[in-house]
Amino acid sequence: MSPATSDEPNDTTEESHQEGPPPESQMDTQRSYTDIFYNQLQEGMRTLNRPAAGQFVSSVSCGLDISLGPFMMIAMLTSLSGAVADPIAHAIMPILYTFGFLFVILGRSELFTEHTTLAVLPVLDGRDSISNLARLWTLVYSGNIIGGTVAAVFVGWATVALGVIKPKYLVDTGMTFIDLSPQGVFAGAILAGWLMGLLSWILTSVGDTISRIAVIVAVTYLIGFAHMPHCVAGNIEVIAAMMAGAPISVAQWGQFLALTSVGNAIGGVVFVSLVKYGHVTFGSKEPDLDDEVRQGGPSIDSMTDD
Repeated sequence: MSPATSDEPNDTTEESHQEGPPPESQMDTQRSYTDIFYNQLQEGMRTLNRPAAGQFVSSVSCGLDISLGPFMMIAMLTSLSGAVADPIAHAIMPILYTFGFLFVILGRSELFTEHTTLAVLPVLDGRDSISNLARLWTLVYSGNIIGGTVAAVFVGWATVALGVIKPKYLVDTGMTFIDLSPQGVFAGAILAGWLMGLLSWILTSVGDTISRIAVIVAVTYLIGFAHMPHCVAGNIEVIAAMMAGAPISVAQWGQFLALTSVGNAIGGVVFVSLVKYGHVTFGSKEPDLDDEVRQGGPSIDSMTDD
């Protein structure tokens, strides 16, 4: 009997259907810089065009959630103090600090230092206006500070009442920022903004949750280890220290918040947005980058028309 008329299953045909590379979702592939740029543009456009009420509520939620990282770090400091050597405690505590950023970024809340990079790219590319960017920054920044202030007061009180944190460690942690010179606060804030902008860029190049967690932990661990001033997380630490009795005046708090906010914004915009945008637009060999980035998906312009 010929193979064409055989009733037996054609194993070779089935095997041939299973050959070839696995689906893209199962492949550990590295995206090109133009793909990252395209995805950042898409995400930035979605963020800029999100309803204002949703942006503000999400940013308040972010300020509340991110507080859990610093307070967990201070609770660990309270627990380890005197029990282990200082270098070991210093290496362990930043791991807890990363939890706040994990809760916020994986939960898709609006964080100001992410948008210093993400939302700037559509403006640089001429796809959105500076006024929309200013509106977004105002909503997200104010929501982050409001949520963080509420968390600093409530979580600070709750953790002391529970006995997991001693007020002394709240004071000591917050005072590390105030004891820095203005130049030190500003320089550290630029570094923190740079790292947060880089985090936003790198997250676009990874797809699975495990990789995203690894990237978030790696980057924010550096911020916690060096205790770099972050305008949301660091502000929570300073306010909690004030509530615990630290000798911090309103003027000192205002100076810290202003220097940190401006430094974070400069770090994200200059060292990530402008540099990465220049790398992609001027470093591409293709004559028309706009056509190239659109090959990976629908037009960003058409997306905004819906």
